[in-house]
Amino acid sequence: MPYWFDGNNIIGQSTTATQQDPMRRRSFLAWLSGHATSRGGWFLVFFDGDNSEHFVPPRGVRVRYSAPLSTDDAILSQAEGAPAPAEITVVTNDRGLSARCRSAGLKTMNWGQFTDRMAASSHARGDPDAKPDNIDLQEWSRYFGIDPEGLK
Repeated sequence: MPYWFDGNNIIGQSTTATQQDPMRRRSFLAWLSGHATSRGGWFLVFFDGDNSEHFVPPRGVRVRYSAPLSTDDAILSQAEGAPAPAEITVVTNDRGLSARCRSAGLKTMNWGQFTDRMAASSHARGDPDAKPDNIDLQEWSRYFGIDPEGLK
């Protein structure tokens, strides 16, 4: 099943902050890679802007940069050309994007639901490292001005 990720939304960094501190982006992609390669998943991460650092993503993860579109518009544009959009799950904590994706026939889940799914899969395989330690929900919530309890 293909999973598409609203990258900057999930890691809680603006494009400018990500360019100044690319380690959070790299850590996020590395964590995804571990799950993509162990599950045979197909992970596509959309980030705002362009690939100014020319970073090559880890195995099992593809990255698309949205410039000149917003990430939301890039996701929806790519979905228009997808052969089976109903099989795609967009992972985002952006409720507006989630609604737009569902209207376009895509499935959605928030980051907490996704990590719970990966944790269940990891535990079933005996992997105790189920949740990433690089995503700070409190920091993300403050950045976007939302209640973290609403994300669970």
